[in-house]
Amino acid sequence: MGQPSTDLLTHAGFPNPHRIQELPSPDGLPVSLGPSTDEDPAAHQKIREAQEAQEAQEAQEAQEVQAAAAAAAEIAAKAAASAGNPLSEQVIRQKAYFAELEAQKLRRIEAAAANSEVQPVDVGEEAEEEEGCADGAEESEGDACDSREVPPADPQEVLQQILATVTPCAAAYPVSFVQSSERQRVEGSGQRWTDVKGMHFLVRPANADDCVLLVANLLQSPEGDREESHWAVHRGGNRISSKFSTHSRQRDWSHHVCVPYLDQPGKQAEHEYQISANSGGLPTRFTVSAERQRRQFFGITLPAYQVAWVEDDEPLCVPPGPWRDIDGLHEVVTTLPGDRVLVICTMRYVAQWSSELNRGRFTLVRDDVGLDGLADRGLQSVRALGPNFPRTLLMATLDEPPPGPHLYRARAAVTSSSETGVTATLQGERQLSLIRLPGSLVVGPCRADGPVEISEDRWTEIPGLQVSIALKKPRDRVLLVYHTDCNPLGYFYEAHFTLFRRKDGSTGPDQNLGFSEDFGLDMVFSDYAASSESPVGLFCDTPGSLGSWTYYLAARVANTGTSRENPAVQVGHSGSISAVLLTR
Repeated sequence: MGQPSTDLLTHAGFPNPHRIQELPSPDGLPVSLGPSTDEDPAAHQKIREAQEAQEAQEAQEAQEVQAAAAAAAEIAAKAAASAGNPLSEQVIRQKAYFAELEAQKLRRIEAAAANSEVQPVDVGEEAEEEEGCADGAEESEGDACDSREVPPADPQEVLQQILATVTPCAAAYPVSFVQSSERQRVEGSGQRWTDVKGMHFLVRPANADDCVLLVANLLQSPEGDREESHWAVHRGGNRISSKFSTHSRQRDWSHHVCVPYLDQPGKQAEHEYQISANSGGLPTRFTVSAERQRRQFFGITLPAYQVAWVEDDEPLCVPPGPWRDIDGLHEVVTTLPGDRVLVICTMRYVAQWSSELNRGRFTLVRDDVGLDGLADRGLQSVRALGPNFPRTLLMATLDEPPPGPHLYRARAAVTSSSETGVTATLQGERQLSLIRLPGSLVVGPCRADGPVEISEDRWTEIPGLQVSIALKKPRDRVLLVYHTDCNPLGYFYEAHFTLFRRKDGSTGPDQNLGFSEDFGLDMVFSDYAASSESPVGLFCDTPGSLGSWTYYLAARVANTGTSRENPAVQVGHSGSISAVLLTR
């Protein structure tokens, strides 16, 4: 649709823009020149000894620098732990792991350097060398002797020592779940919050440090033009989450509102959670479940040792250009073999532009691998038809990392038709949550097969975004985590996305899990004042009977009235769907 080139935003080729710069290492192995027929052997011997002494000194200095850096990192991590940071122990393990690998690399280089030297044939010289090693005549020679006598530790042994300190994931998780289809109007001209009916429950954690993953899904319909709405999670009457906002330009064009938040109450007591909304101070009104669409609110209680998260609210500016890290929004998690990691990130931002040619892009990276796939288009794309529309974007995906410590970080970029006056400003609350889950309860992630064009006004399954899971008990619940991209092929578009469910072996029709048959679960629309363009969600389903159930993501487009044809969109460059069994 005439967007600028995004060559800077792809790592399909080299170099990878998400790659973490490696630590410096010695330049290489010392080379034994050997005696030359054109030079004095005695002079050459002095030159070689000087080179060896310099290389030994550089190796010793490198060891001292690495040891000092590792000690400083450990001291800083322990200081953070004493300040009440529950994640510092993971940071210590990661620092120790990387420091040990660097030390092993250095020992191998020194051993190879010692072995590459010209070995003397004189027995007397060999005896002198052994005596020098025994007496410690020269430190560099002593280190070389030690490296030959003591083989370096196996990196796998170091990894196993780290994994031995990680607690395995629990096999079941308490779930609180409520739903309602009662129609409710929210109006007012102030910042007063209005509780949404049927969207509250009580949670009593088994341990004081337990965490609760809270997610709400509901449908909002404005009753006038140019209206806005704001939504948040409250605990005990106090707002604890970021504000999730919608901005409308036409009445009756509904918005899907997905509100996730990871909370740690800190007390082993009964806590009340409530979804509330307001109109942002404008004299407007909107309706929740205008046609009695079903909305849901659920909470999953998780042990603290399975969760890592970080929050920040410092304002940051993202100018046009390539991917860049979001300061403060990174965290470390150590996984066991078979573990999956549910990654959820929310960020409140303001898009400072008013053109369809501009996009703000956001993604999540594990170590140096983008979680959106090799296409590297990002996990979320945001647009705006005017400045100063604050919103909270959502990214969610389920990752399958190898065992060991991993660094997850959030990144952002802005693509623009102009390099001046266009920025995305991060302001307000943002949160990055990492939740370890056992592989025995997870199916997926199942990824999109490739891009397809959606041009018809009927639900079309997106190839590859399908997952099947078997229930252990009739009342088991299934947490579905999905995301995909949506790339409009014109300036005017209306694309809908939804989840379907069918029981394997059944001849009945597939069930649409969306708010309605037409709307589905989400809509990407060119007439929203500000919105996200990558459908994403966390949805809790209760099939109700034993057996294997299949879920898949589907899309359709609608005619916007600007032409006879339905404006097409392209989906499937990236995307995945996963199912988590929430058994009791």
